[in-house]
Amino acid sequence: MSPTAVDLVCRSKSELDGITYVVDAISAYADSSVELPLAKACTFGSLRLLNRIWNSTIDLESNGRGMWSIRKLLRSYKLYGKLQFTLCLLEAVKINSLEIVQWLFERFPDYGVRRPVVYGAAEAGALEILQYFREHGTTVNHEDEENLEGGRWNEETENWEKGRWVYWGNEDAAQAALGGHQDAVMYIYETTAYEDRCDYDTIGGAIIRGDLELAEWLSDRLDMLPDGPDAHLGAAANGHVRSLQWLHARGQYSMYDVGVLVRAAEAGHLDVVRWIIDRDWNDQGLGTDSGEDEDEYAMGYNRGNRTRRTHITCLGGEASLAIHAAAIHGHLDVAKYLHSRIDIPLDAIDRVKEDWRLYKRLKAISRQIGQNNNAAKVSGVTMLLAAQRGHADVVQWLYEEYHGDPRINLFWVYSDAEAKYVSVVDAAAANGHLEIVKYLLQVGKEGNDSVGPPQKRQRTQESSNFTVREDMHDTHSELLDDPTMPSCTKKAIDNAAAAGHLDVVKWLHVNRTDGCTADAMDLAALNGHLEVVQWLDANRNEGCTTGAMDNAATSGELAVVKWLHEHRTEGCTLAAMNGAASNGFLIVVKWLHDNRSEGCSSAAMNGAAARGALDAVKWLHHHRSESCTPLAMDEAARKGHLHVLRWLFENRDEGFTTVAVYNAAQAGHFETVLILHNLAQKGLVPEVEKMNEDASMVLISDIYQEVVRAVLPKTDE
Repeated sequence: MSPTAVDLVCRSKSELDGITYVVDAISAYADSSVELPLAKACTFGSLRLLNRIWNSTIDLESNGRGMWSIRKLLRSYKLYGKLQFTLCLLEAVKINSLEIVQWLFERFPDYGVRRPVVYGAAEAGALEILQYFREHGTTVNHEDEENLEGGRWNEETENWEKGRWVYWGNEDAAQAALGGHQDAVMYIYETTAYEDRCDYDTIGGAIIRGDLELAEWLSDRLDMLPDGPDAHLGAAANGHVRSLQWLHARGQYSMYDVGVLVRAAEAGHLDVVRWIIDRDWNDQGLGTDSGEDEDEYAMGYNRGNRTRRTHITCLGGEASLAIHAAAIHGHLDVAKYLHSRIDIPLDAIDRVKEDWRLYKRLKAISRQIGQNNNAAKVSGVTMLLAAQRGHADVVQWLYEEYHGDPRINLFWVYSDAEAKYVSVVDAAAANGHLEIVKYLLQVGKEGNDSVGPPQKRQRTQESSNFTVREDMHDTHSELLDDPTMPSCTKKAIDNAAAAGHLDVVKWLHVNRTDGCTADAMDLAALNGHLEVVQWLDANRNEGCTTGAMDNAATSGELAVVKWLHEHRTEGCTLAAMNGAASNGFLIVVKWLHDNRSEGCSSAAMNGAAARGALDAVKWLHHHRSESCTPLAMDEAARKGHLHVLRWLFENRDEGFTTVAVYNAAQAGHFETVLILHNLAQKGLVPEVEKMNEDASMVLISDIYQEVVRAVLPKTDE
């Protein structure tokens, strides 16, 4: 019954006229929305809902329904209210609701505004909320922090003598700049009260965003320029060539240019790539091969505020590593342009030199942009990722340009995890890219690798027409082991079937002899591809295993389960019902119960509870005898499924252990922690020892800190 319906019924009763608290009480009882955590309620942007929850927290019964009440916690546990205040503010700034912020300030007068909230408001460009924080809060400044332990404000501070504190500073303006909120950035600086702020990051944020007007304003006001590589890398990634030009004009570009070309290339910004290379060629401070390679990109190298001494397109330069970054993201125009500008090795000596330089550059790039980056020499990995992602034009180009290089195995990638070679064709098939599969297998059939792609002389800017040198062919057997030509394995059909790409499966069946395994049908069943399952059954003889029905049941694919039951003889195991229950597919659970005899184990109810599938839990309780274990409540607590916890507690005897409380704490479900702890403290949980009051308070305080770490966004110290 909705609140509106309750209002209408009560209005028809003249004896209830003017007794609004009675109407509110009836409405609250009938309305489950009053049990929403306050922060969740804030996401709806409704003051009426917030007032309804707040007003219904009064006079809840201490036992029964009240023991499981979330709203009751607002008045029962101060730490809970404190956390909700911050979580509510975070939601309010996301939807830019000043009225909710005002509502929260009125009802929670003791608590300050944490830094993540200020960050959130700045990032959202919530200028009115930022202004409200300035006008109705007291700024924490240098003087307030300098005498504290660690020199940093304690965000647990309550009832500060100076009033409600607001923790401005650090990255607040930078967040606004990155969000493109020029007005918010200017307001923060124009009203600053000596906060500790990362000014360099703010200017950098404006440059990354391409807001050069703001960058100029900040630079003039603060008398500084960005420091570090982030602005350069971000501007390149976002395609803001004018930002890079702005940095170059102020003598900042060459100091932090490592990795910038890779960032532009992987994002497909050809204009930025062209500018970087053209600027590089016009830099009179750079040469071709001057100096010792050992010093190139060395840490601390600072000749004229440069990171290197050779051009970016020189043998082994960053441009060589950026081709891979562009190609794997489908940016063929960028890859081609880079390839046309780089130098390549013409003999064995050059190859050694190139490998050494690439090693040095990769180390430098990893220091600048992190180990997880897309800088790499073109290799089989390049081809594999391009094929996997469906970039057919890139695949063809890579073959045409690189298949004659005996150092590169374009078609097989060695997998350390699998301890074997992985086929590029298999990867294309798995993702349904039939045209790529056909193309690669066709060039493999032709095997035309006697003449390689055009090569270029060193230090030229125009393509030449040199074929691959004879001595490079001579080293083929030394450089690569078989396999080297495009082909596929049983994995091609297996994985294409798993993803439902029946056209690929059919083509491979007709045109290849590699075949497949039982995994094809098992995995197709897992993903609900009934048409593929039926085709494999009719056209191939590998069959399937019990995993097919187990998988289909676990995924809730009842049509596949029924078909396998009627047309195959492998059957299933108790993993079928266990998996279906654990994923909340009650209709599958019921069908298996009625039509098969494998049954399930306690893992079924345990899994359903962990999933929050109360209907499945209830059905298993009433229709199966396998029961559950304390793991059911322990894992339901991890996900904060209070409705499941309550039903299990009231209807079963397994109970929960202390693990439940810690699972909930680690996942940030403070409501669950407090309710379960309260049950234990009332002596209702034999498996959990009752604590004295002091120990209970210490435990809750410790868990509160853990929950805060789990649910609040991290901010830099």
